[in-house]
Amino acid sequence: MIAKKTMVRKKRVSAVKADPAASKVVASSSKTEAPGKNYVGIDFPQEGEILTSGQYTLRISTSATEGVEVSIDGKGWEPCRECVGFWWYDWSGFGAGAHTVVAKISVGKRSMKSKARSLTAII
Repeated sequence: MIAKKTMVRKKRVSAVKADPAASKVVASSSKTEAPGKNYVGIDFPQEGEILTSGQYTLRISTSATEGVEVSIDGKGWEPCRECVGFWWYDWSGFGAGAHTVVAKISVGKRSMKSKARSLTAII
C-alpha cells in the first residue's frame, strides 16, 4: 500500500505591530478644565473606591506648578507635594465611612476646583 502525501497549506499571516500608546492604562480622572490650559482632577482614589487601610495617598493631575491643595469632607485646605509630574497628598487618621475629596489650584487671583470624588473607608 502506498501512503498518500497530503499537503497542507498554511495561511500566511502578516504581523501587525501594536501601537504602544494604545496599550497604556490611563486612570479615569475627573478633570475640571477651563478655557485655555488650566485644569485639575483627582486620579486616585477613583469614584466609589473602597479603602481598606488607614492610610492612602491621593494623586492629582493638574496644569498648576504650585498651590495645589485638597479638602477632605469639606474641612480646611491642605497643601499637596509634587513628584514625578503629579501632585500627592498622604492621607491618614481618617475613620470608617463615606468621605468626599476635592482638589483645588490657584491661578493668579482665581482658584479652580475639581469635581468632588466620593469614596468609602472600611477600616
